[in-house]
Amino acid sequence: MATLVLNVDRDNDYGIKAGVDGPVTGYGECYNAALKLISVDPEDSDANALFGAIKVYEDLQRKNEEVEIALITGDDDVGAKSDEILGKQLDDVLSMEHYDDLILVSDGAEDDYIIPLISSRIRIRYVKHILIRHNENIESLYYYIIRGIKDKKIARKFTIPVGLLLLSYGVSLLAFTIYAMVITKSYVLDPATGAVMFVTIVLGAYFVGRAVEINQLIIKLAADVKEYSQEAKISMLSYLVSFFIIVIGIAYSYESIIKTVPIMNKVLVFISAFVWWVLASFVSKELFDAFDVYMEERHGMSRMWYGISFSLAIVLIVYGMMNYVRYIIGFIPYSSMILYLTYIIAGIIIALSASAVHKYYSSSKSKNHNMMEIK
Repeated sequence: MATLVLNVDRDNDYGIKAGVDGPVTGYGECYNAALKLISVDPEDSDANALFGAIKVYEDLQRKNEEVEIALITGDDDVGAKSDEILGKQLDDVLSMEHYDDLILVSDGAEDDYIIPLISSRIRIRYVKHILIRHNENIESLYYYIIRGIKDKKIARKFTIPVGLLLLSYGVSLLAFTIYAMVITKSYVLDPATGAVMFVTIVLGAYFVGRAVEINQLIIKLAADVKEYSQEAKISMLSYLVSFFIIVIGIAYSYESIIKTVPIMNKVLVFISAFVWWVLASFVSKELFDAFDVYMEERHGMSRMWYGISFSLAIVLIVYGMMNYVRYIIGFIPYSSMILYLTYIIAGIIIALSASAVHKYYSSSKSKNHNMMEIK
């Protein structure tokens, strides 16, 4: 009767930290893998769990049982992706030799999520958890909190929700404070409110920034800007121009609603005016990209023109619908509504036409490409 002692590293600490790829089978290979991980990170519980599995293996061998040991590793994207990898690795291990049952050794409840995955393939003899004992008098609580914040797994589960909660509360408090100042025309900020607002925004931004690694995003953005500038790509300028068009659009749209009285009418007027600036921003970016495509002699001009045409159709429909709602509520007369109704009809016609033309040219290119391959 052969037994497999299995250790599971669901989040692939072995691969990320120690460069050990699963599956790992055999006493010597598993022992070396545990040594590599504990040498890189002495505080990682996965190394202790594997040493625990090795101890179970040795105990069974002393009882003269036929036993083998294996380690399987998943992925840092814990969930469906990691469990799919674990399933494939377990199948590889089970295909090497016939086992009657399996002993699962893990470092915590997270690995227990794959018990159904294992039990569907082989009978589980029992599950053993390896829990690390700590000093009961923990004096360095701050140290553990900081380490927890830096840990990606904890950050994704804890710091993002907490950070978003704090950030949304701080931004909402800021918005309501500014609104109250404008309404009451009293521009004196209560110190207590200001302190709470400042602390929640800073803490929320810090937690979210740590979780999503915003510093890495900034470094990547700087590298992209450098690459674009070195390659003299005009598309880098398109993002800047598009951004300023949006800013100008917000300013002009806001200016158009100052003298509008009902709040609902203000919202509808703002949206119907602002969508044109969004279209202008999108068109400017597409034109800059088209220039890049032309200079580099790449294909894709038809896709860009389709994008512009379809965006124009959406803007016409949104613009017409917003103003049609204004007519229903009673903000504009019937004569104006007829004009805005034509915007909706024109938008639908342009959308259908652009879609039909795009589909026609796409199918023609696909046929030509297939003919070239046959030849």
